[in-house]
Amino acid sequence: MAAGKFCIFLQEYFRKPLENARPFCYNGDIYQEGGNEMKKWITVCLGGVLAASSFLMLASCSDGADPSADRQGKKFSSPDVTYTVSANKEEHAVSDELFGVFLEDINYAGYVLDDNLVANGSFSYRSGTDRWTQQGLAATVEEGEGALHENNPAYARLEIYELDASLVNEGYQMSPMAVEEGVEYTFSAFVKAGSFAGTLTAELRAASSMDWLELGTVQFDVQPSDEWVKYTGTITAAHTADEGVTLRLAFGNTGEVCIDSVALETADSTGGIKNYIYEAIEALSPAFIRFPGGCVIEGRKAGDAYYDWKNSVGVNGADELAPFTYTEVDETGASERVTTYGEPATRKPNTDIWQQSSIDYEMNYAVGFYEYFVLCENVGASALPVLNAGLSCMIQDGGGHDLNGRYGNGLQDFIDEALDVVAFAKGDPASSDPNEAKWAQARVNMGHPEPFEMHYLGIGNEQWDTKYYSKYRDFVEAFREAKAENPALYGDIELVVGNGAAFGDCENAKTGAQGLARSNAIQYRLAGKIENLSEFGIHDHHYYMNYIDFLANTDLYDSYTREGADYYGVFVGEYSANQANNLQGYPNPQVNNSWITALSEAAYMTGLERNGDVVRLAAYAPMFGCVNAGYNQWAADMMFYTNTELVLTPNYYVQQLFMRNTGDSVLTTKEKLSSDFVNTAIFGSTEVPALYKVISRDAETGDILVKLVNAGEHDINVNIAVKGASTAGIAHVSTLQCDDINAVNSLTAEAVSPETYTLGIASTFGYTAEGRSVTVIRITTK
Repeated sequence: MAAGKFCIFLQEYFRKPLENARPFCYNGDIYQEGGNEMKKWITVCLGGVLAASSFLMLASCSDGADPSADRQGKKFSSPDVTYTVSANKEEHAVSDELFGVFLEDINYAGYVLDDNLVANGSFSYRSGTDRWTQQGLAATVEEGEGALHENNPAYARLEIYELDASLVNEGYQMSPMAVEEGVEYTFSAFVKAGSFAGTLTAELRAASSMDWLELGTVQFDVQPSDEWVKYTGTITAAHTADEGVTLRLAFGNTGEVCIDSVALETADSTGGIKNYIYEAIEALSPAFIRFPGGCVIEGRKAGDAYYDWKNSVGVNGADELAPFTYTEVDETGASERVTTYGEPATRKPNTDIWQQSSIDYEMNYAVGFYEYFVLCENVGASALPVLNAGLSCMIQDGGGHDLNGRYGNGLQDFIDEALDVVAFAKGDPASSDPNEAKWAQARVNMGHPEPFEMHYLGIGNEQWDTKYYSKYRDFVEAFREAKAENPALYGDIELVVGNGAAFGDCENAKTGAQGLARSNAIQYRLAGKIENLSEFGIHDHHYYMNYIDFLANTDLYDSYTREGADYYGVFVGEYSANQANNLQGYPNPQVNNSWITALSEAAYMTGLERNGDVVRLAAYAPMFGCVNAGYNQWAADMMFYTNTELVLTPNYYVQQLFMRNTGDSVLTTKEKLSSDFVNTAIFGSTEVPALYKVISRDAETGDILVKLVNAGEHDINVNIAVKGASTAGIAHVSTLQCDDINAVNSLTAEAVSPETYTLGIASTFGYTAEGRSVTVIRITTK
C-alpha cells in the first residue's frame, strides 16, 4: 500500500468507535463467554501498535513531498552545505533579457543558415564562375550595362554551342547540397534570353556508383526577350541524398543567354533559414539575438568591406528601397508582372572580413537584416543589431582606419545608418517624421507591417582608444538629439559601447582595472556632457579565456556599483571557455567544447544571473562552426554543422538550461557549510571553488529556481530549506553530468546531454550535486 493511502487508512480506522473495530484475532467458538472482552483487549493492543506506527508514518506523510515523483529529496542529517532560501525576500531584479545568443557570420555560418542551396548564384565571387562547371557552353561573367539590378552588377553570359549544354552548381564546399525525399524545392533564375528560344531544364541529381541518381526536374520554355524574366518552379525530391548532389541547368538549343540570381530554396525552412538550424536556435529559448557580428561589421579599409545593413535589404544608391518589377513565368508557362521590395536579387554583396583563404566568403545577404529581425520575432527574442562605428577592425586591419561611409560622408553616414535602422525596425509609416515614415514603410513593403522588438543597438565591436571613443561620442550626441525630437521612436533605445577585446579591459576590483569604456564615460562626464555613467551606454565586455579563469572569476561583477551616478549596465557580448593556457599559465590539452569548458561557463553564468541587475545581457560566442574544422576561422563554437544536422555541444546544453530557467529576481539566501566540508576543486596547481549557485524566482509561475554547479570531482550533499513560501511537494530537475572533463559530443554520440526528472520535496529537502555536474531545480510553490 502506498504510504499516503496507508496514512489515510490509519486515520479512518481510529475514528471508528472501539466496539466497531474489526477483531483481527477473534475466535467466537473458543472465547464464547469472554469473547467480547478478548476482542476489546486485542483491539486495544493492536490499536497501540498501530497508533505508534501511525504517528511515525503520518509524520513522514505530512511533510508535503509528492509520493508520485520520480525520486524523493530526502533531507540529509549531515549535509555538506545548507541553503536557506527566503522566498519572500528579493535582493534585486534580474534583467528580463539576460541570456541570449550571438549569431555571427563567421565559419561560413551565413551560408548554412540560408535556405538557398546554390552557391554563387549571382556570379559575384572573385573568380566569377566559382562553384559552377560547364559543358557544351562558355560562361563569362560581365558587369555593368545590362545587369539585372544596379545593386547586383554581375551576371553570366552563356555562349551555348551544343544541344543539351549544361551549367552545374555544386553548392557550398563546407555545406554541400542535400535533399530529402518528399520535400519541395523552389527553383528560380533570372534569364535574359535575347534571341534564344528553347527549353531550360533544372535537374537535381546525385552521383551514384554507376551513374546519376535522378532526384527531380522542372522544365521551362524560354522565349526570346530583351528583358530579364524570372523563371520559377517546384522540384519535389524523389529520393534523399546528402552527397554528390548537384543542380544541373540544361539548355535545349544553341545561342546566347544571360542568367543571374539562380536559387534552389528548400521548403523545409522558416523565415528563409533551414529548419534544422532554425529549430536548434528556437530550442534554446534566447531572450535576444545579437547580429551579425563581430568583426564582420567592422571590416577592412580596403573597399570599405564592412557589413552594410542597407545593402542587406536592397537599398539602392539613392538611399531608397525601390520597387523591383519584372515578369515571372512558372513551369506551366503562366506569366505575371511582379513587384517586390528587397528580394535577394537586389542586394549588393560585400566581402566578409573572414575571407582568409582561396574560398570565397561573401556576406550572405540572402539572410540580411530583415531576415534577422524576423528570426528574432519567430523565436520570441528581441533584436540587438550591431553596426559599424566608422572605423575598420582594429585587430585585423592594422589598428583600424577611418572609413569613407556608404555615400562618402565618413562618420556621418554611419550615424545616419544607426538612426535609420531604428526607424526601419520600430518606426511607424504614418509618422510625421519623414525619415521614420520612409524607413518604416520600407519594412512594411518587405512584408512586415508591425514593428520589431528592439531595445539596444551596438555601435562598433572590439574597439577602443581615442580612434573609437571620439567617434562613439558623436553617436551618443546624435541619439540624445533624436530622443528629444522623437521620443516615441528613440526613447527606449540604449546604445552598446565597445570595451576592447579582453577580460583585462573590464573594470575589476581584484586587479584595480578601471575598464576602458568606464574610463571614457568618466572623462565624458568630467567634460560636462553627461551626469550619469549609464548615459554613455551599455558596456560591451568580451573575453575568451581558459576554463580555470572562468571558475576563478565568477565574482567579477559582485563589486560593481548598483545605483547612482556611477552605475552602468553591462552586456557580456562575447564569451566562451577553452583549454588553452590560463591567465596564470597553467597548460592543459586543448580540446574544443569539452565538458569542462561548458562546466566552467555554467559556473560563470551563476555569477551573471546573481548580478543580473548589473549584467543586462550575455551571449556565448560564436554560435556555429563546421564539423570539418578546416572551414572554421574560430575553433570553439556552440554548434557544429554538416549539410543536414548539427552537433549540439555540452556548451549548447548549458546555455539552454540557463535560458529556459532564468529568474526574474535573486532571492536572499543564507549559506552554511559543514565544518568538515572543503569547497575546493583543484585543476593542476590551481584551486578554485567547487560549488557555485544562484537562487532566483520566476515571477510568472512563482517557481523558485535553484542552479547548482559542482565543478569538483566529488559529490556534494546539499540541503535546501525554503522559508516564506509553501512548496507544492514537487520540483522539476534538469541536470548535465559527466565524469570525464575532456568529453565532447559528436555526430554519433552525446557524452553530455540533459536528464530530467521530478523530485518529491518538503519545505526542507536534500539533493546530491554530483561531481562535474550542472543542475537546475525548479521548485513549484503554492
